Amino acid sequence: MQLGRVGSETAPLENAEWTFVVGRGFLAVLPATTGAPVVAALHALAADTVVALETLVALIPLGGPGDADSFAVIVPGTPRDGDDDGIPVHAVVRGAIAVDVFSIGGSRRFTDRNIRPWLLAEFQAVTGLVVGSPLAAVAGADRLADGRVLGTGIDSGDTLFWSVTGQPVDAADTVLRPRRIVDDTVVLDRRMLQNLAPAAPAAEASVEPAPETLEAALEDTLAAPSRYRFRLATGEDLLLDRVYRIGRSPRPRRIQAGEVVELVEVTSAAAIVSASHLEIRQDGDAVVVTDLGSTNGTLVHFALGRTQRLRSGASLTVLPGTTVDIGDGNLIEILLAD
Repeated sequence: MQLGRVGSETAPLENAEWTFVVGRGFLAVLPATTGAPVVAALHALAADTVVALETLVALIPLGGPGDADSFAVIVPGTPRDGDDDGIPVHAVVRGAIAVDVFSIGGSRRFTDRNIRPWLLAEFQAVTGLVVGSPLAAVAGADRLADGRVLGTGIDSGDTLFWSVTGQPVDAADTVLRPRRIVDDTVVLDRRMLQNLAPAAPAAEASVEPAPETLEAALEDTLAAPSRYRFRLATGEDLLLDRVYRIGRSPRPRRIQAGEVVELVEVTSAAAIVSASHLEIRQDGDAVVVTDLGSTNGTLVHFALGRTQRLRSGASLTVLPGTTVDIGDGNLIEILLAD
């Protein structure tokens, strides 16, 4: 069973609250602060048309380091013969998240009602879902077609919209890359994989051989070669083959094994730039910029004209063409490597 239309939305001038992982056979909604290895493990299953709910939930850390205090995982079922009013849906929710479930007869809100570790439910004849904050009003059925259309991949936002009808996710024009990863260091947590069977191959033939295991898929995702560089206001170009910390007088932090960190000092006559202001790294096939708790903040100017203020200590995944402003004329341009 393939998903229908999927869209996402972020309120103007707001930071995205959730990370969305959209697969051909599931939807996962996790806090924007979820570690990159968890997001990558879910994304490794995105091409599979059938994924067990238990497999997805097993990848989400509970009750320990990196605990996901709120999440929703949704898997569509196969409609029964002669049932044209919708499809079955299996859903797991935990914490401060709400799923508005739509059917021909109307809608109802699904939350965990403080049940731990999570609440599992099955719904019949579902025509669509809206996933977001439990503080938001219950959405109307006319909102199922809202939001920017997503393809299989990873995105971020405040609200996720799904409807049975419409363009399937694997046929959408947009295949998204991660836009927000909040994680200091990408480290494979092999404990998450020890009880999982090898990942099933994709339904269609692929030009590249499919990884034999989920662990191999994770390593392929997180160990992509350097493909990006950035340019300082001085015109100096630096290849993103290491982690860079930028500021008036940047200081090193605890370095993980195998990680190379380079300190880049910039001029700020008015001391607008903090001593350690910004970190830039390549994370998989994306570039992640992190505000290091700066005093005056960081502005991110996207290629299509939108500007977002990066809150203190937050991270954001960006694409080439993005310019990062740390103040006092210090503009950092993200570019493709030559």
